[in-house]
Amino acid sequence: MESHLQSLVTYLSAHPNFALGAIFAAAFLEALAVIGTVIPGSTVVFVGGVLIGLKVLDPWWVGGLAIAGAILGDGVSYWLGHHYHEKIRTMWPMKNYPDLFERGHAYFTRNGRKSVFVARFLGPVRAIVPVVAGMANMPPTQFYVMNILSAFAWAAAHLLPGVLFGASLQLAGAVSSRLAIMLVATVAFFWIAARGVRYSLSYGWPRIQALRDRVVAHARRQSGLFPRAVLSLFDPARAESPALLTAAILLIGSGWLFLGVLQDVIANDPLVRVDTSVYYLLQGLRTRWVDVAMVTITELGGATVMGAVILVVAVVFILKRRWRTLAYWLAAVGFAEILVQLLKFTLGRQRPVALYSGNELFSFPSGHATMSIVVYGFLAFLLARGKPPNTRALITLITAVVITLIAFSRLYLGAHWLSDVLAGLSMGLGWVALLGIAYTHHVRNEALPAALLSLAVIVTVAGVGAIYVSGHQRVDLARYVYRSQFETLSLADWRQQSWRSLPIARSELGGDIEEPFSVQWAAPAEQIAATLGAAGWQSPASWNLKTIFGWILPGSTLQQLPVLPKFHQGAPQKLSFVKNLDAQTRMVIRLWPMRYRVASQGPPAQPLWSGMVTRERLRAVQGGITLAETSTDFITPVQTLSQTLHVRHALEQRGRLGTEVLLIW
Repeated sequence: MESHLQSLVTYLSAHPNFALGAIFAAAFLEALAVIGTVIPGSTVVFVGGVLIGLKVLDPWWVGGLAIAGAILGDGVSYWLGHHYHEKIRTMWPMKNYPDLFERGHAYFTRNGRKSVFVARFLGPVRAIVPVVAGMANMPPTQFYVMNILSAFAWAAAHLLPGVLFGASLQLAGAVSSRLAIMLVATVAFFWIAARGVRYSLSYGWPRIQALRDRVVAHARRQSGLFPRAVLSLFDPARAESPALLTAAILLIGSGWLFLGVLQDVIANDPLVRVDTSVYYLLQGLRTRWVDVAMVTITELGGATVMGAVILVVAVVFILKRRWRTLAYWLAAVGFAEILVQLLKFTLGRQRPVALYSGNELFSFPSGHATMSIVVYGFLAFLLARGKPPNTRALITLITAVVITLIAFSRLYLGAHWLSDVLAGLSMGLGWVALLGIAYTHHVRNEALPAALLSLAVIVTVAGVGAIYVSGHQRVDLARYVYRSQFETLSLADWRQQSWRSLPIARSELGGDIEEPFSVQWAAPAEQIAATLGAAGWQSPASWNLKTIFGWILPGSTLQQLPVLPKFHQGAPQKLSFVKNLDAQTRMVIRLWPMRYRVASQGPPAQPLWSGMVTRERLRAVQGGITLAETSTDFITPVQTLSQTLHVRHALEQRGRLGTEVLLIW
């Protein structure tokens, strides 16, 4: 089986046109009448995404062919239904699936034209609804609008996860030597979660309802504040109970999260290390076009646009004489802003980069995150009151996307630490939940003009936002430009003392401390490669389709296996070198660039690298998967490296970890 898999991988790499044809055929056949119920087209398209991530296939060709196949498949099904009408029920293979036709017809009757969009994602009816639409004489324009939109959405929903999976294999993701274990654990987690949800809905929910009914019945027989509170939250006869219960849960959860983040920031707990890791990870991913998008989003979530939204909503409430709602609205935004500024002034936490002046020098909590969730979150609560479940879900989804984009823009642009954003979101959510509980109890007869409010907010954001962005984007792009923050050290200062201030060990994204950093090297990458090459080291095998599968196929030799990335503050090593000791053992050097330059009197300042040299033993486990075990002896490898180098170096003791650090220049 392994040889067949290797042959398939090699064939797809050498014959990408065959893979492209398979993707088109799979997308077409999955949408074709009846046949699509048994064709695993989604799986083939997902594999196409994996091949994109592995850089075997071009994303534009794969996406275009998947979309074209999906559109054509539904189009042919629609034509068959429109051309043959009821006769199609007697034709092969349709006549063998009468129940499928009935299900498709019932689904189309119940959902109308939107069923053409949704059915593409529903296995039982995806290949029959277009036929039924044709039989029902659905106008071609309406059908093809839904057909094309659903094809784009379907292709994206299956390609993007595949691309991410393929890219994670290409980089060996965050897997170190635990790739297979983590993949299996991830699949197992989602399988268990899905089973748990099904079990909860089938068996748990009826029991929860029975328990709720007993609690409500008991509370109805009692008097006092506590029974009234129980009834307001759990009584199914009260329309406001689900909203109040949800708000109570959000209030408790957000309060717990905010206090936890605050405690970690004050005590300098591991969350602060996570802040640093996330910051440098995102800064390493920055590109010009994403910078423009994120600056635009952060401007739309800034004080000018947000202030205009607050003012316009207040004016609508005044014109419609919704005085109590106006009071809640002004209290919501006013108290949130006061609390943000008070916490900034009290804690005085510095931003990752100095961007502002005055009280805005300080970063905790994020004002953008807090005000976005208060303004848009409370507005969404007001708009969603009394609406059908689908409308409430749509309002919640749109609001969540807007708030998430604004909050993420602050992280991406380096304006805030992760804990600042988490604190702002949790504090704002708790305040909105508390306001929602109070509003539900005390404001019952003020119907709000939802359509007018929505239109006013959209026009304000678009109009004021466009004016502000056009006038300030150039300045803001310069303000938020990524600053590398390199510092220069003298050679003498680095050798005598400053080397101790560099990271003592590799830090995972979650803040966990891993292997100690035992090497610091001041030299360009080319010089490092030449020096190690003279000492018998070599560059490892590169990551490609064949070497990736080398980790999961038996018989792979040590020379065929690339070095698995390890991550420091969210970034993989930039330089890797190996030295094979025997058939199963090798030494590995991993180096990360530091934010320092080392200058001496002669040559220009040299970049400073820090990392580790370790011993890895490769062994195959059951199933053919190869694992790389890193030895816990971190002293012997660095001593061995020191003895083989023919450049200036010094071995220093680091008493804190009981290890040695090799300085090379």
